[in-house]
Amino acid sequence: MAQKIKKLDNEFTQSQNKKKKTVSKTRQVVRKRLTLFGGILVIIVIVMLIMLFMQKNRNEELAKERKEKALTYEQLQDKEIDLKEQIKRLNDKEYIEKLARSEYFLSNDGEIIFKLPEDKKQSENNK
Repeated sequence: MAQKIKKLDNEFTQSQNKKKKTVSKTRQVVRKRLTLFGGILVIIVIVMLIMLFMQKNRNEELAKERKEKALTYEQLQDKEIDLKEQIKRLNDKEYIEKLARSEYFLSNDGEIIFKLPEDKKQSENNK
């Protein structure tokens, strides 16, 4: 059946064939361009996602570090308060006398220090 159809080789058919070829070539060019730009777009999206993931991890690390530093800061503030209180106590004459009596068994003139058995147990527990 295909053999019975005869192709006309005139100007009109040639122009129509040229139009079909140019349309198919432009479609191929458009497909290639779309494929190229689509690939570039996919690469850009992948790079952006990788950067987003890395930034998220970095932010989490910094948040963790910030929490650790805040905890350390609070501990140092507490220690500073304790040290300031200790300085105040060490500047107090009564506290120094009490400390000298309990730790080093010093006494004023005419005083006698007795060590009770309960005191021995307390001093052993403190060590």
